[in-house]
Amino acid sequence: MSKSAGDVVAAKKAEGNVVFGEPLAASVGTDGSHYWNKCWRHAAGHVTSPPLRPDTETPGHLLDLLASDGLQVTGSDNCTFNFDQKKLGRNDFSKIPNGVNGVEDRMSVIWEKGVQSGKMDPSRFVAVTSTNAAKIFNVYPQKGCVAVGSDADLVIWNPIKSRVISAQTHHQAVDFNIFEGMECHGVPEYVIVNGRVCVDEEELKAVHGFGKFVPTPAFPPYVYDQVDAREKEKRPQGVTRGPNDEDYSPEHMNGLAVKVEKTVQLATPGSPTNDGHSHGPTASGGRNMQDTTFSLAGEYPKVAAEVHDDDVGVIARDVTPALDDDRKTSVKVRNPPGGRSSGGFW
Repeated sequence: MSKSAGDVVAAKKAEGNVVFGEPLAASVGTDGSHYWNKCWRHAAGHVTSPPLRPDTETPGHLLDLLASDGLQVTGSDNCTFNFDQKKLGRNDFSKIPNGVNGVEDRMSVIWEKGVQSGKMDPSRFVAVTSTNAAKIFNVYPQKGCVAVGSDADLVIWNPIKSRVISAQTHHQAVDFNIFEGMECHGVPEYVIVNGRVCVDEEELKAVHGFGKFVPTPAFPPYVYDQVDAREKEKRPQGVTRGPNDEDYSPEHMNGLAVKVEKTVQLATPGSPTNDGHSHGPTASGGRNMQDTTFSLAGEYPKVAAEVHDDDVGVIARDVTPALDDDRKTSVKVRNPPGGRSSGGFW
């Protein structure tokens, strides 16, 4: 994981999005500067996906996000290849098998880089290495919790004792370790799994076939309780009103007590109406769509206007209804093309 990727996850979580971030042990324990090592075996041993970032400040930045809950869990993404397998990409970088170690050293690396450096406390260490993952994958409180009825693996951690990580002493079937030479404070002295001691004074006593499948049911409450709550808030809410939705209370009318009364009076066919139609609706409620308010007779008394000429007499007359406003009556003047003429022909 890069610094920018971690920042995006942390920012989206701060905005309220249901998202979780998981940096790997490799990304907080080392960096991509090893890709420029002159030893091909050393450089190829660090090839993984996602790639390690060459920025040497990336591990510290990711640990800061883990400590502040910007990121929530840590993983190992353990996928190891020996030198002979890595050599498949000797002449072609794209053919180098992707994968590094991490499962055995993950907790020691997180303790050294996080707790020992003062970036996080032991409680946060337990959360990012165990509890949060159990909640996200819906195996909590069966796992990730020390309580009656739980089936958690018990780790007796010695925070004072230290060890140096090396491919010569680790328990993985691989000839390379990306944390080679790292001194880690904090060692698991004892590990109890299902009532059986699997690590005794740092000595591994695992038994083949002792493990069992742990189901991870879908829709963990730790994740989907948040999703359900957000969906409920976004659902449209109904409005409860009184039996008569035309009764308005003063507090909903800006303090003005207003009541609107509406009466409906059905007109009989042929009767005049006040809505601009001369005929009312039929008994079934229909209306003649060919009805019009235009009338030749008019509804106002008519006023005659005349234009006189001293020599000709009346040259124009107009009859218009007398309106009840200050509108001007229209006057038509009949003049020949080119202007007024005093001839008798016109």
